[in-house]
Amino acid sequence: MIDRLTKRNRYPLERLAAAIALALASAIAGCGMPLTRGLPTDEPTSPSAEPAAPPTQAVAGDKSPYYPVVAYSARHGGRALVVVEGNEVVLAVGQNGDAIDQAYPLYNASQSFWGPLAIAAEIDGLLDLDERVSATIEEFADVDLKKEMRVGHLLHYTSGLEAGFRPLLQEKPKNLYERALTLVMVAPPGKRFQYGPSHLAVFGEILRRKLAPESSDPLSYLQTRLLDPIGLKISDWERDADGNANLAGGAKLTAEEWATFGILIRDRGVWRGETVLETSRFEACFRGSEAEPRFGMTLWLNPPAPDREGDEDPLEEQQPLFHERLSDLVVARGINNQRLVTIPSLNLVVARMGKRDRSWRDRDFIKLLVAARMQRIAAEGKSPQPQ
Repeated sequence: MIDRLTKRNRYPLERLAAAIALALASAIAGCGMPLTRGLPTDEPTSPSAEPAAPPTQAVAGDKSPYYPVVAYSARHGGRALVVVEGNEVVLAVGQNGDAIDQAYPLYNASQSFWGPLAIAAEIDGLLDLDERVSATIEEFADVDLKKEMRVGHLLHYTSGLEAGFRPLLQEKPKNLYERALTLVMVAPPGKRFQYGPSHLAVFGEILRRKLAPESSDPLSYLQTRLLDPIGLKISDWERDADGNANLAGGAKLTAEEWATFGILIRDRGVWRGETVLETSRFEACFRGSEAEPRFGMTLWLNPPAPDREGDEDPLEEQQPLFHERLSDLVVARGINNQRLVTIPSLNLVVARMGKRDRSWRDRDFIKLLVAARMQRIAAEGKSPQPQ
């Protein structure tokens, strides 16, 4: 749990409300975030100016560099915001009448747990990321294209399966995993990035079959293998009528609980000096595919734009998603602008819960985060070195 970390100060909600009332009208620089094909989003496709807010007292009685971050989140439907520097919670605030200790649905950001768990399963000898899916899902063995699918394709969303939003989410099948096995292929495995719940539903069935002899299931394995070592208990997780967890969209956590998991991601599998996942193995989560370099194993990445000589007008799809630098930045993204932002080079984790707001921009939010963190590092007499 996050309460095992050092809590330095909580941002007073009353002070926040008063400060927002005094906000000045000026523009936050930045442009809209490029969208990845197939990614559900609440963000607009054109830039818009946002009023900037003045700083206010927040951390340890000083004028907080994080106030613009808090104000931006609040203006865009924020519900809870937690900032962790190192292992220290420097800011934790409920917003717009919501409580900091309330559990919120992560929606599709729930996927962020399963890439790391796949690495754990490989370390434990439960599976191999390069093994054919048909080794466990025998129904795929004689089906064209499906028989070529590998476990790693499922975690990179390049399995070739249709997205599956309607059959798996809208139609609410009695057995989510069994329904996913019937979905059609729309591309050869490894050739196309297709965002949707289909891949993790099939991965869930692989885990279910492999764990059945141990009387375990995907959620139980996640809890004992990754979450117990960091003291985290997930508040709730949606299951279908047959008891199968919706891996791609069913988690419900508080912002502080999610930030705890963010520390494990930021520190590359290490928790308070103890290795939960071998860092050298965990790095596989932060490598994209040929089809989509900006999506690792269930986590969004921020690789630099490819250096293409002669490209005067590079395609939007070639650009970093979140920041022009920060190649080590990793983000979990859910609808309603649920965000978990981790930046190892700045020793920073931010968990944010929100409501639907189409004017939200990841680029603006992260730009404010980086500026605030670098200002605090500089105030400590250090030289900020974002990658």
